[in-house]
Amino acid sequence: MRMTDQLARRRRLRIAGRARAINAARASATQRVPLVRSAAAEAVEQANSAPVIGEERRCCRRVALNSEVVVRRIGGFNFQVALREVSRRGCRVELIEPCEVGDSVITRFPQLEPLGSRVCWTQGTTTGIEFTTNIHPAVFDHLLARLTVPSAR
Repeated sequence: MRMTDQLARRRRLRIAGRARAINAARASATQRVPLVRSAAAEAVEQANSAPVIGEERRCCRRVALNSEVVVRRIGGFNFQVALREVSRRGCRVELIEPCEVGDSVITRFPQLEPLGSRVCWTQGTTTGIEFTTNIHPAVFDHLLARLTVPSAR
């Protein structure tokens, strides 16, 4: 079934109209103020005001944490390791055994898809891990809320 020129033109106009509406909604969404502050929002705000390490020369802020994350070398076993810092582009962890720069690893945060990563620096068992894809800012804020709020037991 071939589209006529008039039908194709109407379809393009409809798509362009939807795109304009979405862009207008995004612009107005940035001006909204949340009505209720949840515990997660409080945790994100605390994480945003958390101490930033040293002179920040990076494009993404790092947040100091004392949490845990699962790290697995390609072809190896999962290890629950100490998470010391995290940013949208990577993290600093305390591994159980030393590894080499360039090693491929899988980093798994709670309730997130596993992140392909590589070791970008190492100092003994302290290791810097760089994610192959950056974490979206909204997902990062949600992750900080989960890692900084103690779980109810």
